[in-house]
Amino acid sequence: MTKLPPAVVSISPDADGDCTHDLQRQLARIQGAVTIDLSRVPYIPAGGLTELVRLRKRLGNEPIVLFEPRPLVLRTLNIVGFNTLFAIERAKGAA
Repeated sequence: MTKLPPAVVSISPDADGDCTHDLQRQLARIQGAVTIDLSRVPYIPAGGLTELVRLRKRLGNEPIVLFEPRPLVLRTLNIVGFNTLFAIERAKGAA
């Protein structure tokens, strides 16, 4: 059986910049390895962090990549220790 490539989801914040609802909606249907594009997310609130934890618990050891987080999002992810729960990647050539 051929293994499917990881799903890629792009998260879009609402008018206030909150990405919680879109994370909740999009991650509910993920069943395996996933790359979550955070490039349009200006900040990640507690609700968004909660959705990521729920996904981690549900998927167990499946790979979850948080792709291209903006500086404030990256700082938040590092402060709360999510850099140990998720792979965090930046685009090639990004500083």
